[in-house]
Amino acid sequence: MAGGGRRRRRLHLSRIYSYTCGKSSFQEDHSNIGGPGFSRVVYCNEPDSPAAERRNYAGNYVRSTKYTVASFFPKSLFEQFRRVANFYFLVTGMLSLTDFSPYGAVSALLPLALVITVTMVKDGIEDWHRKQQDIEVNNRKVKVHDGDGIFRRDEWRNLRVGDVVRVEKDEFFPADLLLLSSSYEDSICYVETMNLDGETNLKVKQGVEVPPG
Repeated sequence: MAGGGRRRRRLHLSRIYSYTCGKSSFQEDHSNIGGPGFSRVVYCNEPDSPAAERRNYAGNYVRSTKYTVASFFPKSLFEQFRRVANFYFLVTGMLSLTDFSPYGAVSALLPLALVITVTMVKDGIEDWHRKQQDIEVNNRKVKVHDGDGIFRRDEWRNLRVGDVVRVEKDEFFPADLLLLSSSYEDSICYVETMNLDGETNLKVKQGVEVPPG
């Protein structure tokens, strides 16, 4: 939220503002989030206040991986045998252990074990790359208002609902943001959403109406 213009002069960053839409009550079970009449209260620039903590909003940490170190082996095996072909060859391989099988167990189970091992290794490498991308995104820096007009640099993963941030030209947005002010006249800015929807056209965003201090 780049500061500038007459709107910035009217904005007191240390004041608590509540942005609501529709109903004035907050649904504690979050069941109506995004629905019609949903109301959300944000304590602007004071995420540590007791009232803000009671809202129990999610953090800004990004995790796109499918597995953890503890869950990789059991979850990956489960994913493998959800496939009909792998489950079929597992059953035939188990039957090959009996005396009624016309072929040996090695010839039935070895190819299956090889296919599953290669697939699990591939999935593990892909998930590791996703983990590295998550680390890179979560460790990016953003300017967060720290009081008295001072902005400190902090990591994206530490951003909380209600933080006031400053985003400058050609920078990425660290989260879903509400535009308070802009250095452009009439408090507008132009946003590119190519990473979200593939569109390269700039979209105009208008700053919210802030009550005079």
